[in-house]
Amino acid sequence: MRTLTLLLSSALALSAQTIVLDHVTLIDGSGAAPVSDAAIVIQGQRIQAIGPSASVNKPEGAQVVDLSGKTVVPGIINLHGHVGNVKGLEQDRKHFTRENVIAQLQTYAQYGVTMTTSMGTDEDLMIDIRDERNRGAFRSARVLTALQGFTTINGYPTTAPGIKGVAQEVASPAQAKTWAKKTADKGADLIKMWVDGHHGAFEKVDPGLYTAIIKQAHKSKLPALAHVYELEDAKGLVRAGIDILGHSVRDADVDQEFIDLMKKNDVYYAPTITREQSTYIYHDPPAWLDDPFFTKAVDKSVIDAVKTDLKKAQSDPAIIKQGISDFEMAKKNAKALVDAGVKVAFGTDTGPPGRFTGFFEHWEAELMVEAGISPMRVIEAWSKYSSEALGVDKQFGTLAKGKNADLIVLDANPLDDIRNTRKIHAVYIDGKPFQK
Repeated sequence: MRTLTLLLSSALALSAQTIVLDHVTLIDGSGAAPVSDAAIVIQGQRIQAIGPSASVNKPEGAQVVDLSGKTVVPGIINLHGHVGNVKGLEQDRKHFTRENVIAQLQTYAQYGVTMTTSMGTDEDLMIDIRDERNRGAFRSARVLTALQGFTTINGYPTTAPGIKGVAQEVASPAQAKTWAKKTADKGADLIKMWVDGHHGAFEKVDPGLYTAIIKQAHKSKLPALAHVYELEDAKGLVRAGIDILGHSVRDADVDQEFIDLMKKNDVYYAPTITREQSTYIYHDPPAWLDDPFFTKAVDKSVIDAVKTDLKKAQSDPAIIKQGISDFEMAKKNAKALVDAGVKVAFGTDTGPPGRFTGFFEHWEAELMVEAGISPMRVIEAWSKYSSEALGVDKQFGTLAKGKNADLIVLDANPLDDIRNTRKIHAVYIDGKPFQK
């Protein structure tokens, strides 16, 4: 898996002013114990020094920010998102505009998501927007794009609004290889595919097709991510060389064979637990629809539509039953894989209607803890493991000397209560506070 050279070489042209974030509790994302009374020295966009305040040299003339009582964690890296083609509750290609993409990337940043992916539902315009952002034309979360993902002819999810004509429907391994190369040549950062029959409603991408796609992704030095639902498909994809499973296994308990395959082949796993709950939870609208942490980034008209239109759409008892089953299995399998030492990262599938950018990342963290995963391991998931999965961990992810200063300052410690991630004091991207 290659380091994404364009992303790593492109950075905002920032001032070299030195800032010291002093007297913080530091959780660096590596899994190491928190450091109380720590200091982080930021010069330009990078961390120059980090560690116990008493032992960190604070350069003369630096701007020192006393953050006594605050906790610093790495910025959230969302391994599975979608950007740009939804407005309100409508998904349509017409919404994929520069203005809409930038607005959503800035909403991510507002919530402390400093990097996201956009997984297979993009227009080619995303390449220009990504590069403009990395050159400093505007400030927001970073984005890595898979451009257009792959499925079989009329396969899932081509009947979803705004997807027909975006998802690449391949008919043969030769065509899959050719189109995957074209996607890489256009500048994609990842290759995405959907391997899901959606409860028997669609033909699935067969092993010959997905193997060809994975091989071409690797030949192009790109990681390959698969949307997956069934355990046996997940095993086949791992055997074929997939790098990232972009959803939970939801049809069955993961078994020892799957665990061994994941560990042997060094595959990353993004649970996307919020995705499962979002498929049915609005039939009885949750209280958080009126939470200021949610409403600060969502128009009232959209919230009203959730409480009426989406509530009605999810009222079928069969939808609710299936959603609850998938949700519970996603939680159970995420915990089992973490306990087994699999590289469980962090993803949400935010972007489609009802999966709200920024807020859902915090909800995902809460649901992972609800599943029995420790808050410390959740923070590792969104920093250490997500950055490794994307091949950008040399510059992003954990907080360490020489890495980008992408971080969140919190008013309370999330190790005490994961919901403390919502108590955002400041978000730093490239060493500077972000303000939308």
